[in-house]
Amino acid sequence: MIRVQRTPEPSVLRNNATLWLSELKKLKSNPNSTQSAIKKAQDKYNKKEVKDALIKMFNGKCAYCESKITTVAYGEIEHFFPKSLYPDLTFVWKNLLLACSICNNAAHKGTKFPLDDQGNPLLIDPTDGITDPNSYLEFVWDDVAKLASVYGRDERGITVENIFDLNGKRRRRQLMNHRSEYVRKLFALLTLAKKGDQEALSLLEKACQPKEEYSAFAIIYILPQILNLLKPV
Repeated sequence: MIRVQRTPEPSVLRNNATLWLSELKKLKSNPNSTQSAIKKAQDKYNKKEVKDALIKMFNGKCAYCESKITTVAYGEIEHFFPKSLYPDLTFVWKNLLLACSICNNAAHKGTKFPLDDQGNPLLIDPTDGITDPNSYLEFVWDDVAKLASVYGRDERGITVENIFDLNGKRRRRQLMNHRSEYVRKLFALLTLAKKGDQEALSLLEKACQPKEEYSAFAIIYILPQILNLLKPV
C-alpha cells in the first residue's frame, strides 16, 4: 500500500450526488419500497466515469494489496466507510477507492470496519492526504526465504495485515507468492544493473514508479540503490 493523491471529483458525482442521496433516503424511509428499488438507487455511484477516474487515480492497482487489477479484471468501486454502515457517504467521492474483488469481498473487508477506542478507523485510506501507510505497515524482504511480507507495526497496521490477509496466512497464498516472485526478480535485475546492464537499470527505474505493482517494496529496497548507482563517479 502506498499513498495516492486523490484526483478531482468526476462531474457525474458532483452534479448528482445530493439528489441520489435524497432519493435513496426517501426509498429507505418508505415501508413499501422493495429491496431491488433500494439497491438500484444505492448503486447509482457505479458509473463508467467514476470507475475510469478511480482506475486512473490508482493506476489500475488495488488500493489495499497494490496488485495490478486491470490486466485480468475490471476492479471494483469500494467504499472505505462501508455504505451499509455509513449510507450518507454512499456517493461521496472521497469515500470511493479502487479495490480488487478479493480485498473487497466478505472474506476480507466486505462490510468490516473496525474502530479504535476513540472511534477512529483502524483501516487505512491511502488517499486521505494525512496517513502514511509506511507509518503503520512494514514492508519486509527476507533474502533467505525469498519472501516479500507486509507486517503491521501497531494495532492499526496489524488490523490491515489481517483483514486483507496480506501474507497469505488464510487463503491468499497466491498474493504472497506473486508479490515475492516479483520482488525477487527486482533483486535479480539489481545484480545485473550493478554490473552495468543499462536495460536492467531502466526496468528498475520503472519499477520504482507509483504506477507499478508493489512499488512500496521497490521504493524501499531498490530506489536507494539505483540512486547510488546513478551518482557521479
